[in-house]
Amino acid sequence: LTCYKPLETLVRCLCLLVFVMLVVSASGARAQALPPCHERPTQVETPLVDITRFCVEVVVDHPEGGRLGYSALAFSPDGTLYATRPLLGEVVALRDCDGDGLQETVEPVARGLTLPNGLLYHDGALYITGGPHLYRWRDGELDVLVDDLPAGAGFWTGSPALGPDNRLYIGTGAPCDFCRPDGERGAILSFALDGSDRQLVATGLRHPAAVALAHGALWTVDTASRSFSAEPDLDELNHVEAGAHYGWPFCVGARNRAALPGGFDCTQATGPALTFPTHSSPVGLAAYDGSAFPSLQGSLLVVLHGSNNEAHMQGFALAAVTFDPTGAPSGYQVFVPGQSPDDRPQFSLQRLNFRNSGIWPRRPLGIAVSPEGWIYFSVSDGRILALRPR
Repeated sequence: LTCYKPLETLVRCLCLLVFVMLVVSASGARAQALPPCHERPTQVETPLVDITRFCVEVVVDHPEGGRLGYSALAFSPDGTLYATRPLLGEVVALRDCDGDGLQETVEPVARGLTLPNGLLYHDGALYITGGPHLYRWRDGELDVLVDDLPAGAGFWTGSPALGPDNRLYIGTGAPCDFCRPDGERGAILSFALDGSDRQLVATGLRHPAAVALAHGALWTVDTASRSFSAEPDLDELNHVEAGAHYGWPFCVGARNRAALPGGFDCTQATGPALTFPTHSSPVGLAAYDGSAFPSLQGSLLVVLHGSNNEAHMQGFALAAVTFDPTGAPSGYQVFVPGQSPDDRPQFSLQRLNFRNSGIWPRRPLGIAVSPEGWIYFSVSDGRILALRPR
């Protein structure tokens, strides 16, 4: 066993040894029947969930991480959980060293990055997006594949996805809340796996914070301008199509109503595949193909980051988008926070948050599905939580 050179300490080597033994022997806590949720010291009661399906456990809790403690998550096939720490400019690996089935030991694997905010693990490599950079971390080595992604003022570079054509897809945020973007801002870009063959795929997006592959198609999200607080259901899930323009900033809403003069024909804009409450702020996506939660199989998990300075609170939740037999989104359901079917009374999402039974005042940030189908999500103030079956 060889430890990473920057981390050559006895404790870390022993931790890696335990981790490898658990993986090879398949005798770790994940391969065994776990104790009931209420007997686990890592179990928490908030956010409230449907206890007939889910157990919520704390993976790590590092409040010193601040508002963006762990902004994106990704798993490797061996169960290592990777997470970005954008304000520290680093990516860390989390491993299970005490055999309880949760990855509690945090080790930096890449430092000195520019606002790392997106992760994708594929074929032995971890792809990282941050600021103008697309990085690839593999076998302990960090390579810069792209150093001129459109970045700067405005929304951050989004989290990448692997398309059905084995290419990388990355969303670039708009430079402003409501203005005419230049060039490749507010768009979806595509690259070969080595960062070459740059292509502009789609435009007209304000905040494509994440891209994901589900049901053989690529999907991205968008959030309405702050100017439209009073109008319902303007946040979006969009089907990524080559050459499409999704309307921003000229058009708004599923009916593509003209919002900004400028000679753009809003009837030519591609409308959303599904809408969410205005300013619920979808920022993360993960396809769920696991077996741990049969009711979620085939769904697309969405992180709703939450509204700002709104009289009616929106978001602060995880939702599951369902699909019809043709592969088109048919609706969504919030599953965190949530209640068991037999709970009385049933509270609204806003009421759950106001009762301190939801995610608020923290905000959800990133989401990932582990190899065994558990759902991990990060929230502000440096906390990562795991949903496992009861």
